[in-house]
Amino acid sequence: MNRAVDITQGNIYVVSDLHGEWEPYIRSRDHFFSLYDEGLGDYLVFLGDMIHGYGPPEEDASVDILLDLISLEQEHGLHNVIMLLGNHELAHIYFTPIRKGELNFVPRFEHMMGDHRAQIMAFLRSLPFVVRTAAGVMLTHAGASTLTASPEAAEWLLNLSHEDILAEVDRLLARSDVHELLAAFGQVSDDEYEMVAREQLAIEGRDDPRYHDLLRGFIATNLEPEWSLIWEFFFSQAERRFGEATYATLVDQFLEAFSPRGLPQRVLVSGHLPVEGGYDIVADRQVRLASWAHANPRSQASYLVFDAARPVYSAAELDPYIYPMP
Repeated sequence: MNRAVDITQGNIYVVSDLHGEWEPYIRSRDHFFSLYDEGLGDYLVFLGDMIHGYGPPEEDASVDILLDLISLEQEHGLHNVIMLLGNHELAHIYFTPIRKGELNFVPRFEHMMGDHRAQIMAFLRSLPFVVRTAAGVMLTHAGASTLTASPEAAEWLLNLSHEDILAEVDRLLARSDVHELLAAFGQVSDDEYEMVAREQLAIEGRDDPRYHDLLRGFIATNLEPEWSLIWEFFFSQAERRFGEATYATLVDQFLEAFSPRGLPQRVLVSGHLPVEGGYDIVADRQVRLASWAHANPRSQASYLVFDAARPVYSAAELDPYIYPMP
């Protein structure tokens, strides 16, 4: 499967990290469609992390947001609304925990999916990883990293099959003694494992086909080099580890690695990390966009609209096209 979407013309409306917040989702969606009707907007791109609300469960609209996105494509035939995979969605594909302070996100969403689980999981597994444009602006969830800034890593990630990785996990699981894996998983008994699986994954018992998914996640996150590449692509915080000059070079290498022939990418736009205000220009190579959950304060949350055909050579050139959330 090709995990890249290439757009050569039209206006692209970009929103990041809504984290289960229904109201900003609806406002941005409806604002885009008003622009679409006026011929001023052609593509709406969400940069991932649409799920896992930070507030109480009754305010978490993660499932409703995904079902609405699914309906836009499946029921209305709209292919100009694009969601990229984020690290919070990735956690459910590979059955891995993800936390923020005392918040343990995975159990809540697993329970919330209910009868919609098969439909939602198929949707998450189908999501692209990047949008590339004739403008030279590439959209991702996180950002550049040392492990993924090479042509070999980019080729592997852009052709990644979740199904193939999980099939390999199942082959390893079939060859292993389940009780030994349970012990390696955390020195837990069968009863203790079942209790944790019920809590984390909303399984119904040992006959549930998802009973061994925690073990599958344990194996998946120990596959090398596969998991390190996946982790770095979706969780990268490299800009916090390097100085500006070093990170600028890294972004250039990352963009070059992911550039298709004849469509060089020069500027990166991502979400993933909190910023002061609604966006930040990083090393003049990257726009770190915060459309809601990661904007500080949220009143400064922002979105981006840019022309996919108009060449962009620096992140600062996008500054005039970043607006307060509607």
